[in-house]
Amino acid sequence: MIRILVADSSAVIRQILKEIIQKTKKLEWLGEAISFPDMKESIAKLKPDFIIAGNQLFENEKENVRDDFFVSANIPSIFFYTKGDNDIPVINNIKFVEKPEFMNFSAQKEAEYALYLEQLVYDVKSAVLFKNHLGANSSATPTINRDGSISTFLKDVSKDYAKRNFMAVLVGVSTGGPAALQKLLKGVGTDFPLPIFITQHIDSFFDKNLITWLGKETSVPVHLAEDHTKPIAGHVYFAPSDAHLTFELDIDGLIEIALSHEAPVNFLRPAVDKMFESAANVMGGNCVAVVLTGMGSDGARECLRLKKLGAYTIAQDEESCVIYGMPKAAVEIGGVCEELPLGQIAERLWSLVERRKGNIA
Repeated sequence: MIRILVADSSAVIRQILKEIIQKTKKLEWLGEAISFPDMKESIAKLKPDFIIAGNQLFENEKENVRDDFFVSANIPSIFFYTKGDNDIPVINNIKFVEKPEFMNFSAQKEAEYALYLEQLVYDVKSAVLFKNHLGANSSATPTINRDGSISTFLKDVSKDYAKRNFMAVLVGVSTGGPAALQKLLKGVGTDFPLPIFITQHIDSFFDKNLITWLGKETSVPVHLAEDHTKPIAGHVYFAPSDAHLTFELDIDGLIEIALSHEAPVNFLRPAVDKMFESAANVMGGNCVAVVLTGMGSDGARECLRLKKLGAYTIAQDEESCVIYGMPKAAVEIGGVCEELPLGQIAERLWSLVERRKGNIA
């Protein structure tokens, strides 16, 4: 459990956040603070694992107090800011989020936001952990599973999928993503005959660092996706932290990346469901979709749709996941063709494709 301290000048907001946190399974309400001095005292006394606070706590403080606190902050935190506030710093341990209309939340909306908040907290914690431990491979697949079984060889896929003319591989991932992607891309290698598109739930200050690190660790060409780019086989394209990664066809029928700033899907932008949905519309069943470790259910709905269209869909198994949330959701609704240990997914991808190079038509 991650122990949460909530700091906000509004008693109503503190109560709503308490109710939301108590609806989660992995977050624990630790206490509350009503002002910046109170928050500092509570941090020293309660020693929280995580802080959720409102930016307005600093309204009655001297101008440099907020900046001094942010610079020295060593506890992963979420700070809410009001819409239209342009004075938002970039701090590695802190995620700044626009404050939603908590006062208008229905019971259903609170439940939905609880799932989102739980995921957000874990993603910020993972980002901090990754920054402090580059190269750690916390999600490596064990040789011997927890139940004592040993991972078996891959089964042959149905003849319906053998030697299909797949156009791309799509990967959705969240909590635990950096280490999982490192292992996956190392297994895929540098000569893979399809482009790989990845939607990872990640903070804006962190996406470029992750891409640079993955490129060095795996020797695979890794890029931040750009609008109207034609993908190249063997290259990896990441959704930017503030845009959905979608697709369209140019006048010659070639795939192009189309970045979308449409509304978040289930509070997420980029969203895996949005990428999968676009792939279904543009590629139909001629793609491979992979759902890796992560909290929540992003990707499950459209993974099922892709499977029904004839795409090959894969979920990472529980044993090798840091958080068995997104894969589990896809499995439970019947959205995957196969559930595999992380260490075998690259092998499966190679078994599904032919060795081809160049742009993908």
